[in-house]
Amino acid sequence: MKEKLQGFLKFVLALAVPGMLIYFWISAQKMADVEVDKFTKDKAEHPDQSNTTVKNYELKEVNDANEMKWHLRASEGVMQNETKDVQLKDVSVEYYNDKKIKMKMSAPKGMANETTRLVNLGGDDKNRVICEGDEGKSRMEANFLTLDKENKFTANGGVNILWTGVAKVTGNKATGNIDKTAQLQNIKVIGNTHSYMSGKGAEPTTM
Repeated sequence: MKEKLQGFLKFVLALAVPGMLIYFWISAQKMADVEVDKFTKDKAEHPDQSNTTVKNYELKEVNDANEMKWHLRASEGVMQNETKDVQLKDVSVEYYNDKKIKMKMSAPKGMANETTRLVNLGGDDKNRVICEGDEGKSRMEANFLTLDKENKFTANGGVNILWTGVAKVTGNKATGNIDKTAQLQNIKVIGNTHSYMSGKGAEPTTM
């Protein structure tokens, strides 16, 4: 009798083990489904948690004396938190010398990286990228403009450069740099270049 009882208990235990394994597997699967549903719902309610939107976005740089070198502002900035790229709307950039604004740039859209300080400005169907020198003495227009942390620039797309009362130069592309006095310097215009002289003297090399 005792041997029969032990045999019966072993038989019941043998059946219980796979049953428990199946139970735990089904429970784990249900918990996984719940987590997936929760993630899907959260993703739908917050479609892009990797981005941060900032109204009245600002980015600036100062010199060793804590004086403003340049100041970028936009009506809105959407930052990709991983790359630190910021997509910008209604952008303006002001360059300073001796605490005074010496040059202004404007564009309907752009991108800036808070780590590399690379800035890209772009035009649209209504407005182009515009760069204006001190007191309206000079002006540059383009479809796109790139600025790096060394203040070297590249302008592309129907570039027009005007030195008031001196000359107008047009071309496909222009390169140069912004010097310490907030002036465009070492300008080189490339592709379909045309010059229109309106005053005495040679074509200027600074803006």
